[in-house]
Amino acid sequence: MAEPETLLQLGIDAAREGNREEARNLFSLLTRQEPDNVQAWLWLAGVAEGPEQRRAALERVIELDPDNEMAIKGLQAMGVPLPKRGNERAPAAPPPTPAPATPPPEAPAKPAAAMSAEEQFAAELDAAFDDYDALPRAAPPPRAEQPPEEAGKLPPMPPRTSPVPPRAASSSPRSSAPRAHDDEEEEPPRKGPSLLLWVLLGIIALVLIAFLVIQLFFPPGAPAPMPPTQVVEQPTAPGTAPTPASEATPTAAEATPQPTDATPAPTPGEQPTAAPPADQPTPVPAPVTPPEQAQPAPVPIGTVLQADGWNYTYPNQLYALALGPSVANFTAEKGAFLHVLVFVANNTGTPQPLPRDFFVLKDAQGRVYQARPEVSSAAVRPGVNADVGHETPIPANGLTTSVYLVFDVAPDATDLMLFAKNKPDQGFLVTGAVR
Repeated sequence: MAEPETLLQLGIDAAREGNREEARNLFSLLTRQEPDNVQAWLWLAGVAEGPEQRRAALERVIELDPDNEMAIKGLQAMGVPLPKRGNERAPAAPPPTPAPATPPPEAPAKPAAAMSAEEQFAAELDAAFDDYDALPRAAPPPRAEQPPEEAGKLPPMPPRTSPVPPRAASSSPRSSAPRAHDDEEEEPPRKGPSLLLWVLLGIIALVLIAFLVIQLFFPPGAPAPMPPTQVVEQPTAPGTAPTPASEATPTAAEATPQPTDATPAPTPGEQPTAAPPADQPTPVPAPVTPPEQAQPAPVPIGTVLQADGWNYTYPNQLYALALGPSVANFTAEKGAFLHVLVFVANNTGTPQPLPRDFFVLKDAQGRVYQARPEVSSAAVRPGVNADVGHETPIPANGLTTSVYLVFDVAPDATDLMLFAKNKPDQGFLVTGAVR
């Protein structure tokens, strides 16, 4: 707990700086610690919140020091009669003194002496009372008579209804008018981000989410989904076999003899008769070049090719990687496993896995390598490094599906070309060297 002298000095400093509320709190605390401290009660009267509190403080000073001139002047300025003391008697009327024949000479004025600390305090307190008297106020209500047993008790503090405007304390009398109190409440400052900032953050979040979705489902270099190939039958003359529009025109060596008999047109008035079925020649499959003799021409990365009802492509030059001679429990017989990611679309009309021997690899040395579906199933992580493995059935919906392939290749293989076994004329250069 602070020393009384410290509390008194802090209160005086706060009052002189104009902080009346802080000074009032300090003097109130000091009067509770030392109820008989006359200086504390005097200063509390000087910074009182209202007339009742000032009156109670000054009366308390009179109780402690009946001859205190500052308290007497304060009560007289407020129009409050001084409390009567028990042993005080009305003074006898002095006898009338005869008026002097001639006025005595005036005494020479004495030079003003320097003000002591008490006199300076009195001047400040008088200035505070003068400022208070300058304010318009209603006449004080009549004070009710208190019983003798309650005469020495302090009245309760009234609730705060209309605070006195704060005034800065000064050692010299003040002549400026009191500052008006602003009753309007200030609008509290708005806290937190504004609505416009939230909108901008939401737009940025949506753009980031869209970018991540595009990168996840449509990686750079991936071809667009390949629609299923539609077979359109072209109308032919009676007796000839329909030719699918999606098939290539056969060469002269692959062409088959066509029947030359034409059906005569019916004459008017006669019912047409059905022509007897013509013998259809057995189609001769085109010879397929063995992979060992194939010389596939390299096509650009991402080109979509077709073979045996499948659309396929190699979408990115980085989608082939040698990851060592072992995968799970499988060991490469020729030296290294080459992992290749391809995109395919099943247009065969039947859900099925990609055929085991659909793709082959051929290096610059002329060696041919077959895929290892069982190793692919051990290496694939569906939805992570590919959609499906080599042994997983693919729906016949014509949509692009990534398939994880694994080939057992020689470590010294170079310029590895990936192509379909039944389309050996075109392929993709997947890597220049295994190591």
